[in-house]
Amino acid sequence: MVEAAYCTSAFNYVSDSGLVPVEVTVRNARVDTPGPFDVVGFARTDAPSGVTDWGDPRHLDDVHRPEIEAAALDFTGCRHAVVYTPIVRSPEVASTIPDHAPIETVHSDFTDDYRRMIHEPDRAYRGFLDPLLARDGLTTDDLRDASRIMMLQFWRNTGPVDADRPLALCDPRSVGEDRLVRMVVPDYGGVSLDFETFLVTAPDDAGDDAWYTFPQLTANEVVLIRTYDSECEAAGAAYWTPHSAFTDPHVAPGGPHARKSVEMRALCVWN
Repeated sequence: MVEAAYCTSAFNYVSDSGLVPVEVTVRNARVDTPGPFDVVGFARTDAPSGVTDWGDPRHLDDVHRPEIEAAALDFTGCRHAVVYTPIVRSPEVASTIPDHAPIETVHSDFTDDYRRMIHEPDRAYRGFLDPLLARDGLTTDDLRDASRIMMLQFWRNTGPVDADRPLALCDPRSVGEDRLVRMVVPDYGGVSLDFETFLVTAPDDAGDDAWYTFPQLTANEVVLIRTYDSECEAAGAAYWTPHSAFTDPHVAPGGPHARKSVEMRALCVWN
């Protein structure tokens, strides 16, 4: 019988004095799913791919980007899916791009500033986004006129199934907006972006936050994470999904267990 509780591990929350590690229980989302994607903002799905080299960003852009575009259109029913450039995380990449090491701080990628950021002409983020829109035959007018915008992240484990620092996700219903702290990220991976992200303060009790992981993920699966949704924001519902890498106590760190993963974000647009 598979246990619903996977492990306990320390997660880094933010405070006025820096990061605060809090020991929490991480549940096995394969047997104890907290709810549907529309409610909790994350899900796992099977997603075989034609990629032959998960460490080659050019190959990922050629092969995986169209796969993710099709998956985003199918999963959400949106009209357009603008897929961002891939983020490859591995020890080799992190040795030259420290931002691409696993992120071990509880966070959600974007704030409610996301929609303004992709509209306003003087924002640094536009230098990154505009070429992607042009590639797909879209303009910022299409974004302004959209009835709904969602940022959907596709996270794929491409290394050992027993990775040393896997991904965990928190049910956003357990994290109130009063615990979200805005932080501006001026650049990421050497690219000037100047975007807002949410960090999360520690709960009053370690059992308050509902954390989940999908153990033994293979390269034929993806975890979907919603990190902004204008529809949720308008309804007063959580549009954030806190997540973090964590130390798996079942696995020896580094070596053959060192985590490798690929993230591709899709800007989903309805109109």
